Amino acid sequence: MKLIINNPPPYGGKLIKNIDKKEHELKGVPFYDIKPEIDKKSGAPIRNVYREIISICYGFFSPLDRFMTREDVDFVLNQRRLPNGYIFPLPIIFDVDKDEIKKMQLREGDRLYLRLKGKPFAYIEVEEMWEFNPEEIAVKTFGTPEKNSDALKKPLDEKHPGFSIYRNMSGFAIAGKVYIINEPKFKEPYNRFWYPPEMSREEFSRRNWRTVIAHQTRNVPHTGHEHLMKEAAFMGDIEPCRGILVNAIVGAKRIGDFVDEAILEGHEAVNKYGYIKPERHMVTFTLWDMRYGAPLESLLHGIIRQNMGCTHHMFGRDHAAAGDYFDPYSTQTLWTKGLPSYGFDAPPYDVEKGLEIRPVNVQEFFYCPRCNEITYSETCGHNEAQRFSGSFVRGLIAEGIKPPSVIFRPEVYDVIVKWWRVFGYPFVNKRYLMQKEEELEVEVE
Repeated sequence: MKLIINNPPPYGGKLIKNIDKKEHELKGVPFYDIKPEIDKKSGAPIRNVYREIISICYGFFSPLDRFMTREDVDFVLNQRRLPNGYIFPLPIIFDVDKDEIKKMQLREGDRLYLRLKGKPFAYIEVEEMWEFNPEEIAVKTFGTPEKNSDALKKPLDEKHPGFSIYRNMSGFAIAGKVYIINEPKFKEPYNRFWYPPEMSREEFSRRNWRTVIAHQTRNVPHTGHEHLMKEAAFMGDIEPCRGILVNAIVGAKRIGDFVDEAILEGHEAVNKYGYIKPERHMVTFTLWDMRYGAPLESLLHGIIRQNMGCTHHMFGRDHAAAGDYFDPYSTQTLWTKGLPSYGFDAPPYDVEKGLEIRPVNVQEFFYCPRCNEITYSETCGHNEAQRFSGSFVRGLIAEGIKPPSVIFRPEVYDVIVKWWRVFGYPFVNKRYLMQKEEELEVEVE
């Protein structure tokens, strides 16, 4: 296996940057207003396609430069690749209101302008308009225990956030290249952490980070996460990695997750207060409404972080999962020997047109009350190890109990309290999701 000692090239060879700064004559042009996708059962927002537009146009998803055609989606669902052969694990579909599009008399070959928060934002070159069955797409996206027994333990249902996203789609899609014409301005605190791939690569170069390990997160960091970052940076092919990139997923998350603002500032507190050297630690984010697809989601994470310039990616137990649908070690299996049912007879870096980013599969950390320290499960003989349970920690916080410093740095807890006061609750709930989709992370001029 070839070792990476310099930042790898963007996936597919070049970064996509679909930003069209030319003047556009928009007077009298019909606009389609981008609206959040609402879960039919709960009434809560679960996705906003504007996040996918930004991630496509700024190169996070390179080599993908468009919303997918029917053929693209078929390739992804059957081979987990794009028609050009490059790995891509999940369908990226721009589903729209069919009746609204009919009123516009839109045709293939036309340009459809998109409006965000009432302002011109982007356009899509309409290559294809096609219909699909949302339930069928939802099932095929993640697979079934019968067909994917090497990863799935039970069928996904409406309780799974990613399954619900596909299941709630309209069933009518527009495909084609998408371009931003009015670059958005990120609000506080997001503007401090906005490093699209072109900028992150420049920053790595400035810091002389030739080896960088990515930490995927949707959580405020407890000391187990901190320990994981510190240890994983020394466990890859190159020891140590010069930089640790925290890349938070920002978007409509499941009920009970931490709010995005606290996630970003919580990770910032880890280096701000010296628990990890600021020179080795950097906090960023990607806009994406998580599909919680475990091994499939990990492939997208590998694509995103390779595009950002990372050489390594840490993967732990239950990576990017929700509930008990997936085998908790399915992501590590994928990156160690492959998952044949998803089309990978070898790890993603060891197949044709595969990724160059390398995995660092980490063991689960525990807390030993006798040793009063974080440890691997079998490194002490006390047999009293306690698992770092995110649910348990969130339960403490919800009850107003400040976790001990061995679990939560006090400065990180202060960040949680700060945003608790802003939103009236420390975790994602329906009210937060509705407010988030009304305000969004950006302003459009």
